Amino acid sequence: MTDDRATGTEPTGQTEHASSELIAQLIDRVETLEAENERLHDDIDELRDRHREDCHALARENHELRDTQQHLQERVAKAEEKDGYLLEDIVDLEEQLADLEAQPAPQDERTDGDSTPDRPALTPIERVAKLETEEVSINVTPSIERAVVIFEHWREWSKKTPNGRVLKDGLKELLCTATDERLAWRQVYR
Repeated sequence: MTDDRATGTEPTGQTEHASSELIAQLIDRVETLEAENERLHDDIDELRDRHREDCHALARENHELRDTQQHLQERVAKAEEKDGYLLEDIVDLEEQLADLEAQPAPQDERTDGDSTPDRPALTPIERVAKLETEEVSINVTPSIERAVVIFEHWREWSKKTPNGRVLKDGLKELLCTATDERLAWRQVYR
């Protein structure tokens, strides 16, 4: 045996060529996989950025919706409170009216004429509007005085509808101008 064969270090031409082709293919495949891996990492980073932006946008929108909901709940509470005051005022007026209707009219009470079937006696608000407060057997409060002002301006401050007359918008301003007072909404509705 010769020394050359025993060491086995001498490659043949075909094996060397096949090995170098295989190495070149493997290197190309590794480079392709590394490029794909880098592209996928870039895509993941982009998706994370978009996800973060979407989360921030949703958090802002959620905060705005909570503010809007809180504002609407406050408005509803105020409206319900105002309705409660209006109902209380209506009940008070009904009680006062019932008390007035239950009282017998004094014999010397003056109206603008005798009541007849064609011409009924004046209502309490008409009496306050037409007569002096001393001549009317009603305790005239500021609320009643404001009601009289509305009664006196009824035609100009209301509009006609198929179901009757309805007060126009801006009652508070109209009433403040007519009475030369600064009124709160609660005073207007009383």
